Amino acid sequence: MSKFMRQNINRKMISGASFVSRAAAAVLAVILLAAPVSAQEFETKTDVFELSLSKTTELGLYLNSDEGHRFKTENPKILFLDVRTRAEVNFLGMPDVADANIPIKPITTVLAKNGKAYQRVDNKEFIPAVADLISRKKFDDDPVIFVMCRNGKGSAIATNRLAEAGYTKVYSIVDGYEGDFDANGKRTVNGWKNAGLPWSYGIGNERAYSYKPASKRLYEGF
Repeated sequence: MSKFMRQNINRKMISGASFVSRAAAAVLAVILLAAPVSAQEFETKTDVFELSLSKTTELGLYLNSDEGHRFKTENPKILFLDVRTRAEVNFLGMPDVADANIPIKPITTVLAKNGKAYQRVDNKEFIPAVADLISRKKFDDDPVIFVMCRNGKGSAIATNRLAEAGYTKVYSIVDGYEGDFDANGKRTVNGWKNAGLPWSYGIGNERAYSYKPASKRLYEGF
């Protein structure tokens, strides 16, 4: 399926088009959600019609935390990426099944204009770092990839970046590690931690973000 067709499906589902168009989009979405991964199919409870536009992806492949944990546990050859910042994984913990932390948007030392958070920038080494990880772990060139951020928005950005780079089986975990805000502005609605799924503060050398581009490596093999 072409990039244009996938984008068109998401656009129809989110924009509230006619019933016929929505029905057609739903049928195609089911096909995408059940896209074969080798001989395996993922059954997901994620309702694409309930996702905000910021959580939708070009590939249209989605999971929630429970599903991500279950499928990864059943198949270790799925690549599970935590794309939050180093600070987040350091102070808030990390899913035990995550293969690595590769930030999609690292924070800077500059405060945002609204004063609520530090500004963030794109990680230009994100794709090379993922490719390097895939090579080191001896995964397939186009493996199944699960992507998790804080609440499903950063993982959508990362998923689209991976899709642009040619990866075709990338699933965004829509509720993220901390989940969405409740009425009181706290992240208690959903997410990995709220679901009681296994996590810890231990990152470990194998999972820490330490990628350096070849131009910055001092020694061969570093």
